Amino acid sequence: MAKPDDLAALIARVAKRHSVPPPILLAMAAPLVKAAAAADLVALERLLTRRAADAAVLRRRLAAPVADTTLAAWRSRAAAALESGSFAEVDKALAQAELQILGELTNLSDLPPARRIATGDTRADRGAVSQLDLAPQSCREAAKRYAEASAIVGLADPARSLELALFQGDALARLGEEFGDRSGFDAAITHYRVLLAGLDNFEETVSWASVQERLGVALAGLAALLDDPSLLDQAASCYLTALEDLRREQAPALWRSLKVRFGRIAVTLGETREDDAMLEEAVTAFATALAAWDRKGDEARWLEAEHLISRARSALGKRQNDLALLERAFNGFNRVAQAVDRPQEPLRWAELQDQMGSVLAAMGERYSEPVVLEEAIAAFGSALEERRRETTPQLWAKSSADQGLASMKLAARRQDRELAQRALMQIAAAVEAMRSAGHSADAAALQKKLVIAGGMAEAMGKARVTGKS
Repeated sequence: MAKPDDLAALIARVAKRHSVPPPILLAMAAPLVKAAAAADLVALERLLTRRAADAAVLRRRLAAPVADTTLAAWRSRAAAALESGSFAEVDKALAQAELQILGELTNLSDLPPARRIATGDTRADRGAVSQLDLAPQSCREAAKRYAEASAIVGLADPARSLELALFQGDALARLGEEFGDRSGFDAAITHYRVLLAGLDNFEETVSWASVQERLGVALAGLAALLDDPSLLDQAASCYLTALEDLRREQAPALWRSLKVRFGRIAVTLGETREDDAMLEEAVTAFATALAAWDRKGDEARWLEAEHLISRARSALGKRQNDLALLERAFNGFNRVAQAVDRPQEPLRWAELQDQMGSVLAAMGERYSEPVVLEEAIAAFGSALEERRRETTPQLWAKSSADQGLASMKLAARRQDRELAQRALMQIAAAVEAMRSAGHSADAAALQKKLVIAGGMAEAMGKARVTGKS
């Protein structure tokens, strides 16, 4: 169970990472405070991290200079309310700002283009405010306001109108991703397909590819919700279709994003289907993107791609018994881990330690010296320093079982019966913790590791009896 101190530390960590005042995050988390004892801190941190980024963007927009002094005053009032986490007051101030822009006019067609765009942008800011609340209805309200904003801007700025329409789809997709509401994904997918029907992939290639990317993201989200891999195939097809027409020089960031998104799906499908060709496609996609990527320009996304290509190499190296691939995977994970601020992102750091442990365990089977297995056990131990049973039981169980299996392999190498017994008990405890946390499928996967370890222990016993005789 999560403790109040854990929740406070989480909010402070996210606030510092994104330079967002803690009152904003406290206001976001307020609906969940009553259920804090049962909160999934991993999921909550993911939600708050996303909302913190949204808040940071909105803060910058509200701080932008405005020539009209009355309008500037209302936006300044909105900015002050945002700093204190008073979202309702932010919306009221922005509504007054809208009225100031409209003046005496009631017919949008009579507005000059600049005022239409300003009105649409203000409505979009109100959509961004709606989306700060961690509630399903907030996503619906945000989508509605972004749709209104897109319609208000209209032909006054078609590119901006499309951008706001994309925000509308994003808000709908969040309803599915964050709250498990399929209707959000369905609405987003339909919305993106309508947008695609109005675009020409040759004349409006960048806009068309942007919508294809969003459609792929929504399909991938629905695939995760429904556990339907066929939807992942559709998502991958969206990314590849966009890359057929989009050249890197047209939109470098979008081109990279499409490569990374396709690679991420290819890794997932390659792992689950044990498909070497798919894993190789993933490696190629990431390698192509990284080769034309200046790390300093967008280090966060670069690290994400480096992390993913390492994951693909790890899976492929284990399947093909390729020590060179495993070594490259380990080096990649290590590069990313060195760039992660452990106090600010403890679970991300722990994930990388766990992945390095997994690679080292695989390498240890191929080396006669026990030192690599010892390093694997140490890496899992580092992961377990952050993956605590009381806060993240599922992650704790996974790392603990993997450490136990690595310990069993080391025990077999050394013929150490005491270590073998401890390893068996550790894996058994992990299986029970996973089952108690309600993750029966994951518990079944860990049970297989317990069977493997039990077989190794039995073999050790037979070898000992044979040796005595």
